[in-house]
Amino acid sequence: MQIVVTPGSGEGRARATARQLSVRLKRRGHAVNVHSFADLTALGEWAERCPPGTTHVLCIGGDATLSAAAVAAIRAGAALVPVPNGFGNVFAQVFGYPAHAREVVRLLDEGEVRAVDVGVVKREGGDDLFLSHRSYGFLEHIQQVAERGRKQPRRRFLRHLYYYGVAHRFLFRTRLASFQVVVDGRPVADDAVLVTVANVETYRGFLALTPTASPIDGLFDVFVVPRVSKIGLLWRLLRVMFRLPGRWRGVALYRGRRVQVTTPWRRDELLVRRRGLPLLVPPGALEALRQRTIEGEGDPPVEKA
Repeated sequence: MQIVVTPGSGEGRARATARQLSVRLKRRGHAVNVHSFADLTALGEWAERCPPGTTHVLCIGGDATLSAAAVAAIRAGAALVPVPNGFGNVFAQVFGYPAHAREVVRLLDEGEVRAVDVGVVKREGGDDLFLSHRSYGFLEHIQQVAERGRKQPRRRFLRHLYYYGVAHRFLFRTRLASFQVVVDGRPVADDAVLVTVANVETYRGFLALTPTASPIDGLFDVFVVPRVSKIGLLWRLLRVMFRLPGRWRGVALYRGRRVQVTTPWRRDELLVRRRGLPLLVPPGALEALRQRTIEGEGDPPVEKA
């Protein structure tokens, strides 16, 4: 078993979780290697040479760490086991993964390996894999600025305030960029100010932009905000956040396998890799996911391109 960890994840608990998990697994007779990475670049390099014979890749961290570690699981044909110790934990929340070592060991006994979808951004230098979503515009800019240099606070409450501060500065000091979006060959937006291409429900429980997105249906859900003022964009996001009446007016949702997003700087081709990742899932997690998707159909209205 390979345990991978980015110590800066979450509030700094990831390294301690890795130690506890390693001790518990070794007591049960498992062969365990622990790999600690200072950044995602180092993790990505390791993932490309993950040793043969690996049965499980236990990844302790947030969404970016999970996406990087998933490459190792796919190459080795090993089961990925998310251990959410990050800030957002979007992908892990969808399945209800435990964050504590004792519960992770129980999951290894009781869970089942299932193949789920992953997202891929096609690039000249190599594909860029993601498990949860890719955003363009307002949300992407906030994340990039806030996480630049890993200077954001570790404490969750302080980090929330830090992100809100970055959002405030961006909203009132920066011009909204424009994006063109094509879903399965059909142009759906030529002047969007925010785009999220999602494999799972985005920001579940906080800002559910894609509440019916599923990693087992072979499709992306694509959330688009057409050209609008900054105040108009903020109002649309607040309506979705607080589930206000009419929250889906002024936004659009599409569903498809291939998405092209053209930005002022580049053109991204995103596609779904159907059942591309072996994932150890908690008992009943897929059934609960299917039920949430069924209950959410029709709200929001999703258009298949």
